[in-house]
Amino acid sequence: MHYLDYNEHKQHRTGDFPLAYYPVDIHHERYRMPMHWHRETEVIRVGRGQLSLYIDDREVLARAGDVMLIAEGVIHGGDPEDCEYECVVFDAGLLLGPDACARSLRGVLNHSIFLSGAAIAAHGDLSGAVARLFGRCAAGVAENVLGVTGALYDFFGALTAHRGDALLDTPSSRFGQKAEQLKPALEYIETHYGQPITLEALARLTGMSPKYFCRFFKAIVHRSPIDYVNYYRVECASHFLTSGDMSVAEIAQHCGYNDSSFFIKQFRKYKGTTPRQYRAV
Repeated sequence: MHYLDYNEHKQHRTGDFPLAYYPVDIHHERYRMPMHWHRETEVIRVGRGQLSLYIDDREVLARAGDVMLIAEGVIHGGDPEDCEYECVVFDAGLLLGPDACARSLRGVLNHSIFLSGAAIAAHGDLSGAVARLFGRCAAGVAENVLGVTGALYDFFGALTAHRGDALLDTPSSRFGQKAEQLKPALEYIETHYGQPITLEALARLTGMSPKYFCRFFKAIVHRSPIDYVNYYRVECASHFLTSGDMSVAEIAQHCGYNDSSFFIKQFRKYKGTTPRQYRAV
């Protein structure tokens, strides 16, 4: 999966099946999760280490064994620390066929829900359902479509039964139209990161004043707009350092840095190493 494709325009599927499975570790090009959204529902399970997840204006620290359900359309991102995690991303329409199922599922699918590993372990049916879902996806989605679909129903059945154990259960519409207003700015950063980006231009896209835009952006993204632009540029640069033969100076130019020494300084700030050292690993 190309790092820059991970946004609402990408369809997450395996062949014709509207579900994709992504195991992620420190070597994955999308190890750090920039703020994004998509039209599919996502289930994340942390296998090792910890993952700071940002959902709307909330930050949730997920540790080994924790599971997070992200509702469709919700802006979210994450910062991993010595972490391995798995993502199952699927079209909710896959489950909403029979009316009886749809009535039960809609009340869950439009919420983002966090379950701790301890809460999952306390209920054998939920623990087993989580293990089956990720186990069957890891074994191969295309080879086991029926098994994966059954595991999804099993997971949501157990989740519905034990939803009272959720530490976070928030509607995807928590910020309503305001969250929607932020999406053009995030999309603009994604498509124009190699060009000069000003606070005024981003604020104008959202219909907010620069001052209010700064406050609202930081509440959702947990970084100031300019900090996020630099963070995103460095993440893009990391991809080019490990997947192509452009020089460091060429990558700096491509990612919006006319001054190579400033690029190196920013890269070290976000990655803790120099671009050359990062490429050599």
